[in-house]
Amino acid sequence: MIAGRMVGGRYLLLDELDRRGFGPTHRAEDRITGRTVAVTEIALPAVAGVRERLLTEVRAAGRLRHPSVVGVLDLVTDRSSAGDMREYLVTEHPEARPLGAVVGTAPPSPRQVALVGRDVLAALRAVHADGGTHGGLDADAVLVTADGRALLTDVGLARAVGPRPGGNGAPAAPEGADTPAADLWCLGAVLREAAGPRPSAGSALATVLDGLTADDPAERPTHDRAAELFERGARPRSPGGDLGRNRWILLGVAGVLAVVVVVLLVLAVL
Repeated sequence: MIAGRMVGGRYLLLDELDRRGFGPTHRAEDRITGRTVAVTEIALPAVAGVRERLLTEVRAAGRLRHPSVVGVLDLVTDRSSAGDMREYLVTEHPEARPLGAVVGTAPPSPRQVALVGRDVLAALRAVHADGGTHGGLDADAVLVTADGRALLTDVGLARAVGPRPGGNGAPAAPEGADTPAADLWCLGAVLREAAGPRPSAGSALATVLDGLTADDPAERPTHDRAAELFERGARPRSPGGDLGRNRWILLGVAGVLAVVVVVLLVLAVL
């Protein structure tokens, strides 16, 4: 795509976004509504029925209304700058960066990873409740805003048109299925890569990541259990850390010890 072009007689392409999608992605202006959107050029593989599959996935994604899902707005067919016909997917344009780029710049803390997990899990819950799956969740399908909020994008696209061009493909669950449980495994794999070795053994984040990436789908936590663990991992630490959180317990133990010492001294005098 070339900045300054008009796509579909409606979307004026502006600057190209630093995002590894299913084709070049531009920030664009909807000349009818004045809204800023994102437009991704998709070159469909020469496979029978692929456009019908894309339409099915776009319609399903367009039905989703959730604060952690990037909304799908339109799909238009137009001629590319190379002269052939391409599909152009129009979505909302959040000011956010792919999780893969965020990790490459500054590895997130365990709490930040838990916050991302909490938001993406909520988005997946909405996708699954609608009867769908993401089908290609990787670090580029998770967008992170400047304030740490996470958004899920590209719902169903990998299933419709194949993996991202030039990409290594999304992580694949051991069972090789396209199911909600497989989406959860992929989420765990993506977050484990983002977290690196930092989560403490036995912490809420380590527990949920271990559970989500279990080989047996039956051993993976439910949405509710995973949400509970992500919420615990996302809680801000008190200024005093563990000492600050447990100060009343420590004070109580110190008081008991003081009483014991006094009793022992009195006995010694007697």
